[in-house]
Amino acid sequence: MKRKTLIRGLVAAACAATLGVLPSMAAAQGAYPNRTVVVLSPGAAGGFTDTVSRLIALGLTERWKLPVIVENRPGAGGTIGGAWAARQAADGYMLFLSNTASDVLSPAIYKRIDYDSLKDFEPVILAVKTPVVLAANLDFPATSVKELIALAKARPGTINFGYPGNGSTGHLAGALFSSMAGVVLSPVPYKGTPEIMGNIINGSIQLTFDNAGLWAPQIKSGRVRPLAVSSLKRSALLPDVPTLNEAGLTGYEAVTFAGISVPKGTPKEIIDKVNRDIQAVIDGPDFRAKMAGGEVVTSSPESYRQFLIAEQAKWGAVVKQVGLRID
Repeated sequence: MKRKTLIRGLVAAACAATLGVLPSMAAAQGAYPNRTVVVLSPGAAGGFTDTVSRLIALGLTERWKLPVIVENRPGAGGTIGGAWAARQAADGYMLFLSNTASDVLSPAIYKRIDYDSLKDFEPVILAVKTPVVLAANLDFPATSVKELIALAKARPGTINFGYPGNGSTGHLAGALFSSMAGVVLSPVPYKGTPEIMGNIINGSIQLTFDNAGLWAPQIKSGRVRPLAVSSLKRSALLPDVPTLNEAGLTGYEAVTFAGISVPKGTPKEIIDKVNRDIQAVIDGPDFRAKMAGGEVVTSSPESYRQFLIAEQAKWGAVVKQVGLRID
């Protein structure tokens, strides 16, 4: 009996000790974050999405006192990175740098992609929006949007615009302009912005719709003429340049955006924490200084979701109008 009593006592003590430890272990495992977090950028190193990824990662590293690293998986309009990110664990340790290409344009353009940006992800925060600039060769006869529209209506199809690749924001911004203005412009695809710059400056092409941040130095140096920017309000980068909305195309907006999404099923408390902490990062002076020309946004998870739904509807219609489809 004494032996049985002793054994029962030891078992009870062990159970009590275990129960005492479990809450603290659970608390330690539940603390987020407690290990390295990855920001998955579906763009190439040095591009817009990569820059935003690295600024967010740096800010979170400082805030969380833990490593937050960027991993690039570029290709196919952001869909390679998007498909990989959608398959990752829904635990908050992989943050997807969702953007214009991966979440709006590619789903409309590609016949088949291996994820749905709204069904397979939870939008967390819209971080920044950067406008497109409509710029012209210095010898181009129109010096305003009003004059451009009048000229295009008088000479349909004779005015061209360069843009960096089929399906890019610049390409579709030009198509949206043509639709809203009721004019016909001739699109000219290029591999990238540097080629467009050279041909705008030497007069080989007349216009471009392209990222305002990339063109600001050429504009400020007087080598090209800006006609308008595509944001609803003027850009801090080009404050003297009117918006297309001001110029008469009411409601015109075409922006390159970047935000953060996480795999579907990520706990709400993690989503809310990531939203709060990234908002603190992007509101900081370092982020704002390095994203000069971009509009830093205040966004909830739900408002980001609604933004994505609206952008998909708008650009899906433009893609259909242009007839752009990739198998």
